[in-house]
Amino acid sequence: MLHPDLIQEYYESIRDQYPGLTKEQCNQICSAPFIQTRKAIESGTFVNIRLQFFGTFTVYPKRLNYYLDIFKKMFKEQRITPANYFKKKEQLELAINRKEIENEGKSKL
Repeated sequence: MLHPDLIQEYYESIRDQYPGLTKEQCNQICSAPFIQTRKAIESGTFVNIRLQFFGTFTVYPKRLNYYLDIFKKMFKEQRITPANYFKKKEQLELAINRKEIENEGKSKL
């Protein structure tokens, strides 16, 4: 089923419980967690994201290091612009440092 069909079906099932709720409001409520997840992913901060019933989405430090190496290689081969390279490099290094600090805190417990 497509998203509009699912929203319609769900809206029909709860319409009696919430008479003041419109179909558009129902759509916004149902879509909100996924919109926030998309914003978090697009922000480039690589934070852990937990969605109930779906799981926790996390980026591991080894994966971040892998992508940093890929971008370094692309920069040396001039396959990426300097502006994009330095932006991605900064994001990845900040995320790597943050993950290392998180792991140090967990290991002390």
